[in-house]
Amino acid sequence: MDTGLVAPCKRSATAREIWGVTCIPLPISVTPVPDELLSGWLSRLAASNHCEVADLLAHIGIDAKYAAALDFDLDMLAADRISVAARFDPAFVSSMTFAAMPEAEMRLTVQRHRW
Repeated sequence: MDTGLVAPCKRSATAREIWGVTCIPLPISVTPVPDELLSGWLSRLAASNHCEVADLLAHIGIDAKYAAALDFDLDMLAADRISVAARFDPAFVSSMTFAAMPEAEMRLTVQRHRW
């Protein structure tokens, strides 16, 4: 039975300091499902670690009231902190946002409707 848990050895299991904040890997990490947004994955990650998303973000040093905001605006500092906590590559974490959309696709995506 696959529960979606990943082994803690994907990345270093030791704490790292990132811009003055010591980031400690979470005890449990979950594998993102294909096409999952960062906010959904963070929700599952928080639930697996028996906490709220806001508490998870505060624990890893991210000042974000709502995880859904990270789907649209994730800086490299936040991606790096999430990557240490969840033991995933920062580029992979960034790829789970809307900002990772290629420019050609962004030009084809409707930004607003005029009715």
